[in-house]
Amino acid sequence: MRPLLILLSLLALALPARAEIVIGIAGPLSGQNATYGNELRVGVTAAIAAVNAAGGINGEVLALIEADDGCDARRAVDAAKQLISKDVRLVVGHFCSSASMAAAPTYGQSGVIMITPTATASELTAKSLWNVFRLTGREDLQADFAAARIKSEKQDENVIVLTDDLVETSAFVTRFRNALPASKTVKIKSGAAKLPDDPALLTASAVYFALPVADAGTVARELRKVNPSAKFYGPDILQSEAFASRGVEGIEGTRITFVDDWLAKADPRRSSALPSTEGATLAAYAAVEVFAAAAKARSVNDSRAMASWLAGGNEVPTVVGPLRFNASGDLQSQPYVWYVWQGGALVPDTSTQ
Repeated sequence: MRPLLILLSLLALALPARAEIVIGIAGPLSGQNATYGNELRVGVTAAIAAVNAAGGINGEVLALIEADDGCDARRAVDAAKQLISKDVRLVVGHFCSSASMAAAPTYGQSGVIMITPTATASELTAKSLWNVFRLTGREDLQADFAAARIKSEKQDENVIVLTDDLVETSAFVTRFRNALPASKTVKIKSGAAKLPDDPALLTASAVYFALPVADAGTVARELRKVNPSAKFYGPDILQSEAFASRGVEGIEGTRITFVDDWLAKADPRRSSALPSTEGATLAAYAAVEVFAAAAKARSVNDSRAMASWLAGGNEVPTVVGPLRFNASGDLQSQPYVWYVWQGGALVPDTSTQ
C-alpha cells in the first residue's frame, strides 16, 4: 500500500465515529394494517433526513430502527423491549391505542419518550405518564368541545346527555357533565328500540349522544319524532354509515366532532419534500421535530428534562404549525372540527368554520 493511502487509512481509524441518536417507530409494519405503519415510516424517515441535513442535534445525527407490533397489545410490549435494547431515545408510535397503552409504561421505566401520532384513547394520557405525548385529539375531550359550542350558542338550558352506562362511552358523559353541570343524564338500555319514558326528552334544546353508533341512530330517529326542534351533537363514532342507516331522516343536522386533517395546516414548503402526506405521515414528521426541539432546549441525554420542557407548554414549530402540550401530554389546542349530517352525507359544518 502506498504511504499516503496508509496514512489516510490510519487517520480514518483514529477519527471518532459520529455519535448517533436512535429513534424508533412502532406500529403495524406488516399484515393488513401495514399501510398505517408505513405512514409512520415515511414521516419519520423524512424528518430524520431534514434534521440531519441541518446538522443533527448538537452535532449528533439521528438514526432509525423499527419494530412491528401488528396493532396488538401483547406484541407492543415485546416491540418496546426490542427498541429499548437498541438504546432508543424516542419512539414514534404506537399507531393503535391498545398498543400504545400497553407499551407506554415500559418506555417510561427505561427513560424513553413516546410520541404517538394517532392513538386517541383517553386512558393513555389520563394517567399522566411522564414520557407520553400525543399528536392527535384525545377522544373524551370531544365532549368538552361540544359543551363549549352549546354554551356559545346559548343552548345550555334543558340539555340532555343520552348514555347507556357502558365503559366505552362513560368518559364522554363525565367530561360533558363536568363542562355543563346543569345537563341531565338520561339512560338508554343498550340495544333498546324505543325511547325511555322521560318528559325531559320532549323539551330538550340540545342532546349529546354518548351512545354506541347503532343505538344512537335508533334513538335519534325516535327522538326526532317527538322533539323536532332539538339540536343533536355527538363524538366521531357517529361518523359511521350505521348511524345514518339506523337514524335515516332523524339524524339530519346532527353535528359531530372530528379530528382535523393535518394537511390543511401543513407548511407546503416543508411537506412538499415528503413522498406522501397520507394519514399519520405529517404527524409522524412533527413528532421528530418535537423531540429535536426538546433535545436542543435541554439535553438528549436527559429524557425527563426534555419531557418536562414539553409538558410545560413550550411552543414547538413543526410542519403542521406551532404545537404546545399540557402537563398530561395532550395538545393544548385540540385539533377537532365540526362535521354535520346533511342529506345522508357527512360534510364539513360551514356554520363554524
